[in-house]
This record gives sequence, C-alpha cells and structure tokens, in this order.
Amino acid sequence: MFGLLVLSNCGVKNHDIFPSPQRFVVHWYFSLANAVAGTSGLEPSPLMPERIEQPYAGINDEVTLRGAAELSKVFAQSGYKLETVRQGSSVPELYVINLPDDLNQQPVESKINDFVRLLLPNVLAVNQQILKVRQSLMSMAKRPTESLTAKETVWLQGLANDYGLKERDVKSGESKAVDIKLLLQHIDVIPTGMVLAQGIDESGWGTSRFAIQGNALYGEHLPQSGGKYLTTPGGHVKVAAFDSLYQGTAAYIYNLNSSSAYYGLWQLRQQLRVQGKPVTGYELVGALVDYSVRGQAYVDNLRSLIEHHHLDSYDSVELTPELGRKRIKFN
Repeated sequence: MFGLLVLSNCGVKNHDIFPSPQRFVVHWYFSLANAVAGTSGLEPSPLMPERIEQPYAGINDEVTLRGAAELSKVFAQSGYKLETVRQGSSVPELYVINLPDDLNQQPVESKINDFVRLLLPNVLAVNQQILKVRQSLMSMAKRPTESLTAKETVWLQGLANDYGLKERDVKSGESKAVDIKLLLQHIDVIPTGMVLAQGIDESGWGTSRFAIQGNALYGEHLPQSGGKYLTTPGGHVKVAAFDSLYQGTAAYIYNLNSSSAYYGLWQLRQQLRVQGKPVTGYELVGALVDYSVRGQAYVDNLRSLIEHHHLDSYDSVELTPELGRKRIKFN
C-alpha cells in the first residue's frame, strides 16, 4: 500500500492511501466508457476524482500569471470576493492549477484571502465529482440487485475494490454482491471548511516547498508504483507530487474516505446525516485526533482556523460558471 505523510511542526505520521496499482484496470475501462457514453450505448459511470487525470480538460480559457499579485488582480476583475461568496453562495470557476511561489511576500490579509480563493473552486469541484458518484450509488441502492446491468456491476466492484470493500466467496472465489450502503459510508464529501483548514495548516497558507513545487498541500508519500516526488531534507522521505491542486486535494480526500484510521470520521458523518444535522468541518475535525502527532492540539487548531476565518460558511456555496470559467497557472 502507499502511504500518506502528514507533515506538521511536531513530527511526521504515516497513513495508507491509494489502492494498489493492480486495481487500476477496471477504472481505465470505465474512463473510456465515460468518454464515449451517449454515443455507443454505454451507461455513464462517473469516476471518483482521484481517478481523473485531466480535471480541467473541458475548460478552454487559460491564463498564465507571474505571481500572487497578478492573481489578486484576476480575482478582483472577476468580482471574486470572499465576502460576496459567503453572502451569495456563488463561486466562479477559476481553477488555479498550481501555486505562485510568492504568496508569502504578499500582505498578510492578501495572502489569506488569495489562498482561500485559489483553493476553494478546486475543493468544490472534487466534492462535486464525489456527489455525482454518490448519487449514482444512491439510485442503484433503491433497485433490486438482480436489476443491475453487467456494466453497473463491474463499476460497483471497481469502487468496492478501491475502498477495500470487495469480498469473494470462499468456495467459488467469485466476487460477492457489493454492499452499496457500506460503500456510501465511504464515498461522501468532506466539508469544504475542513479541507480548507487542513490545507491551511499543512501547507502554511500555501507557502511550503511541497505545496509550491508539488501541489502537495497534504503530503502523500511516493506510491510504490513510482511517480513524481519531492524529498524531505536529507532525502530520507519521498513525498508524492501532483500535477494540479485538484489532484492533490482528491488524493487527500480519498485517504480520509478509505483509510481505516478514519473509521470514526465515517461513523460521525453518517450519524449526522441520519440525524438530519449539518455535516460541518467543525464537527468532523473532531475525528482527526490521529491524523497528526499533535493530537488534540491539531484538532483544536483546525477548529480555531474554521471559526476565525468562517471556513464552514463555504460548505453550502456552489460553482457558478456564469461568473467566470478559466484555468490559471503559474510559470
């Protein structure tokens, strides 16, 4: 298995992330199926965000900037203000692919606002994709198992495999029917406020070397299959690097939704849903005592960030392409 390296001021802690390389076969098949769905009779099978290689493929407008000051201007020209977002719940689709290397040179208030604004659309897009998969699962859960098509069954088995839920009959060796209700416990969104808070804490408001050079806001170990990476001082630990902030965020959410270390988080999230209560970042971070060697102090700091910067207020906002839609990258 691959590992997640959670970097903090007080030490390092490992967690399991990502399915093993041999589990990719089913999803590459369905990636192709998605590409031709609607033209060849294949049923749409939404991919989980951690499986999407080109998250910005459908956006043609792209701008290349030289630094954080130019990013602030683009946000201003688009009318993208956090206060306006909190009041109106609409976020322009301005997808920042990678971080500028000079956020730390900006005035404190600008750095804070720009980091939240650049990360927010990516977080919303990842959660939106998870909801597409979740909605498909909820629809299937209402149907008799025998009504599922062969393609739907293979899709379900692929998801169950990725989340460590695939079971085989002891005698025949054949895959058992997927428990969709159990799968739904894993395939669910992480509150936007919680993602923002952890991104802030782990990357130092987007100023860490791993964040700037590798879009690694959350610090994954290099997987066994290889790939892009950065090393810690001394080269003792290889940290996975990503092509975009979307992919780095998707990997982090996958870790939370798949690693047994976060069983308490899944249970709490499900409990809140059953009780009809809001699933907020402030509530869920309480299940992250084991995420960092800082323990309860880590949880307390996340809750402080969420409260001070009103991060949970972004849980109900939505992407609105009419307000702008483009890719933004830095050299």
